[in-house]
Amino acid sequence: MGYGGYFPFPKRFGGGRPRLRIVHEALAAGRGSALDATNPTTRVWVETMAHARAITFDGYGSNDRLAMQWDPERMTDFLPRWEKILGIIPAPSASDYARRVEVKKRFRRFIEATSLHSRLLTRLSSELGVVFSAIEYIDIANAVVHVPDTTYPWGTIASGHPWYSTVAHILVLLQKPANYSEQDFYTAAAKVVPATDGLLPAWVTIDWYRAPADGFPAISISGGPSQAGFYLDADHNLDNSTFDV
Repeated sequence: MGYGGYFPFPKRFGGGRPRLRIVHEALAAGRGSALDATNPTTRVWVETMAHARAITFDGYGSNDRLAMQWDPERMTDFLPRWEKILGIIPAPSASDYARRVEVKKRFRRFIEATSLHSRLLTRLSSELGVVFSAIEYIDIANAVVHVPDTTYPWGTIASGHPWYSTVAHILVLLQKPANYSEQDFYTAAAKVVPATDGLLPAWVTIDWYRAPADGFPAISISGGPSQAGFYLDADHNLDNSTFDV
């Protein structure tokens, strides 16, 4: 912990001489022996300190601040520029911290080296918290596939739907914690699509569902949803449940 003129902030962690002291002592040595620039009680010492602080914080400090403009956790002046580059339109009431968090999310799309599943799992877990339960995929053997005509070795023909497939449809299984109201649950569920927007390819679709209401059994479908079930007397069945794949 350091105090005094060389430590504008009252606490300093780590060893070594601070940059301000190095610059100040160099300037003091350069003033020659006619002026006692090393004595902190003299005017020349204070004058030299002012010059040293200008060099340290406005000179070197500008470079440090410029470097931070590429760090989403510390950027300031370049924040609007990065938002424009990344196609982010912040809410008028969004704080600088919330805006930096959104920029960081977009940055991670380019720097994450993990698989798509891992990124999707991490993103949904972070955004939805305890409401998120699992990511489920539809096996190609169970998928609904429509094709234009019989020349294709797979799929069925459906008038008006020449191309359709649920192979690339992702199901997000959610759960309502005991201390959550229905509104709390829907608020969390509404984050699924925005959280995955831009993370998934354009040809992938995603949707969320939850198990049938209490008293109605859930059906596990191999290669599909693990908590399927649609019951006419169940609450919220049209909005929350899934038939099958």
